[in-house]
Amino acid sequence: MKLKSDRLDFNRSIVQIEIVMAKKVKASKSPDLSRAFTPSLLGDVIKAKRTQSNITQTDAALLSGISKQTYINIEQGSADVKVASLMKVVSALGVKISIEPWQSGSTANSPLEDENDVWV
Repeated sequence: MKLKSDRLDFNRSIVQIEIVMAKKVKASKSPDLSRAFTPSLLGDVIKAKRTQSNITQTDAALLSGISKQTYINIEQGSADVKVASLMKVVSALGVKISIEPWQSGSTANSPLEDENDVWV
């Protein structure tokens, strides 16, 4: 919102000053990180980090080097975004994603196998 525009004369040079009010950002609560990891949860985490840092979606998209619409899609948990775009956002906002190590060759507690599976 433009509040005021003044013209000042400094040594015969005219300088125009515009005072612009920044958009107010309402901080979101941090999401429950014990939920299953989904695009929706990641979007919630990114939105919380952005709003708690008082950054608008427009500014977050600019910081990330992606379009505002792509940024919005990421916050909304869209599964149709490119991994490269997602990585730009988490890097720009300082969101850390970690991968826990697994034991090579171990199938214990594997999400791919169930104890009730029957192999034929």
